[in-house]
Amino acid sequence: MYFFYRSFSDKIWPRGCISCVCRLETTEDFLCSTCLDHLEAAIAPRWENVTACASGYSWLDFDTPIVKNLMHQVKFGHVPDIARFLGALYAQRHCRPDVDALVPIPLSKRRHFERGYNQSEWICKGLSDVWRLPILTKNLVKAHRPAQAKQNKSQRFLNQNGAFSLIQGLPAGIRIQLWDDTWTTGVTLNEAAWTIQAAQPITIHARSLTYAQ
Repeated sequence: MYFFYRSFSDKIWPRGCISCVCRLETTEDFLCSTCLDHLEAAIAPRWENVTACASGYSWLDFDTPIVKNLMHQVKFGHVPDIARFLGALYAQRHCRPDVDALVPIPLSKRRHFERGYNQSEWICKGLSDVWRLPILTKNLVKAHRPAQAKQNKSQRFLNQNGAFSLIQGLPAGIRIQLWDDTWTTGVTLNEAAWTIQAAQPITIHARSLTYAQ
């Protein structure tokens, strides 16, 4: 019945692939089958070294054309639903983790106002849709810092140093996955994790949807 109504709806309001904008088939969501194949080919997981965390892991190669296109739409095209779709896709490809909650890397108030949403939080929404884990967004906050897209690792370290604050304590003994959208040097995730650990030592697993070389 669902696909009957979708088929009817698609005839009136055709849906397009978010990557190549071709018309989607009734059974397709967000990506056409060709672009989904390209996305599958971009899956190249890496274990990362995050000193403040029990583990670090990133999933998609940012430098592939389809991932770069999708993440550009997420961050600058005002399409947070793509982040949620990718988060759900990640969760479908991974077993439910042995953690108690998901924590997205926060944006500063200024950046959040400019963008209108936090892409890492929307990734976590997609994860939570599948894993049914709570998302904690009120504990960790971030002060505004200049954009760091063109900064090297040492510049990023100085830029992020002291950027995070834990304004509300986490439950004792909680285990969390700390999520960012893109891993470049790991400085952001590490600084956020150290901020949490300094207030209350807990088990943190750092995760990133994509990584840039």
